[in-house]
Amino acid sequence: MTSPDSALLLPYRLELTPATAQQPGEMALNRVRLTIGDDPQGRTSWPVQCTRIAVSLPHADPAAARSGEPVVYRARLDLERGPGRGRQWLVETTTTDPAATTLTLTPAEPAHFDGNWTLALTLDISTRPGTRSHITEDTAPGDGSPQRRTGNTTSTTQEA
Repeated sequence: MTSPDSALLLPYRLELTPATAQQPGEMALNRVRLTIGDDPQGRTSWPVQCTRIAVSLPHADPAAARSGEPVVYRARLDLERGPGRGRQWLVETTTTDPAATTLTLTPAEPAHFDGNWTLALTLDISTRPGTRSHITEDTAPGDGSPQRRTGNTTSTTQEA
């Protein structure tokens, strides 16, 4: 389990599965899985209202990014439906920075994380992400007014 610093209200787990040898003519992709709201150690005080999350994934080797722009092939969001879960989430990927890929997750309505559900994003990307990522969240404890909070989280590496 990776843990962001205490400036962030939500718990994050970031897992990286490095690309494996590719077949001729195919591109090897790195898999990044971001899980939000899973707090088995009970660090977080619930509920947490959320209106936006941005994750900046630095590239392990910025010079290796093709043409200064990484290729993102697939992004999948897993969310169990139910009240208070943001209804529908928009995922925007920004690849204009040659040193990082930024993912911005925005719910259609404020999400209320309560420790009983998680939001998971799986991203397959051609550039290998670094281990330390920057997170910006617009959150508030309870029903307060969301404020922008920033922090970092370190990924764990999974075997392919």
